[in-house]
Amino acid sequence: MNNVDYSLLKGRIILFFCVLAVCILLLWFSFSQLSKQQQMMGNTQSDMDHAATEIDHLNDLVLLFENFNTDYKKYETKGFLGEEQRLSWIETLEGTANNLGLYDLRYQISPKQQLSNEVLGLPASITLFESKLTLESGLVHEGDLVDLINSLNKLNSGLFIVDSCKIDRTVENIELASNHNFQAACSTLWYTAVYDEQANGFIEDEL
Repeated sequence: MNNVDYSLLKGRIILFFCVLAVCILLLWFSFSQLSKQQQMMGNTQSDMDHAATEIDHLNDLVLLFENFNTDYKKYETKGFLGEEQRLSWIETLEGTANNLGLYDLRYQISPKQQLSNEVLGLPASITLFESKLTLESGLVHEGDLVDLINSLNKLNSGLFIVDSCKIDRTVENIELASNHNFQAACSTLWYTAVYDEQANGFIEDEL
């Protein structure tokens, strides 16, 4: 009969479980670090996306002033250099909606925001403002939205830009005409500026 060295067997069993525990701890630590790295990469990507959005917005503003520089009189006539005329925006929207038979028009105008001259590279004599106008409405036809936007664009109340628009069909059967065949939602931007003649001689030289 073979003699079993139980003390040796016990030591090997303890060693096995110690190695197993170390392996489990190493696996847990590895997965924990991997999870943290993935979270950091996700946060970094989110920050990069936000920065890209901000850069695109600033590029749009730079393009805005480049266009303004090439056709100064046109934008002066459009009311770019002056106070906002929010009442005319509202009257135009409501009047156009009534003419089109759109009786569920909803709109909201954000407070006017002053944009940073340092970020945009503008001289101190120019103060640029931005206001956001959002609107929602049911439509009989998709062309009704074009009419609403065009009515705003014709106003001499600053530079008008359509930021985004979305149209959803609400009625599949086009023969069932109503004022809710489509649902539209748009975000638009108005830009106005104040020029301080005391700061410099001519705005054309600064732009």
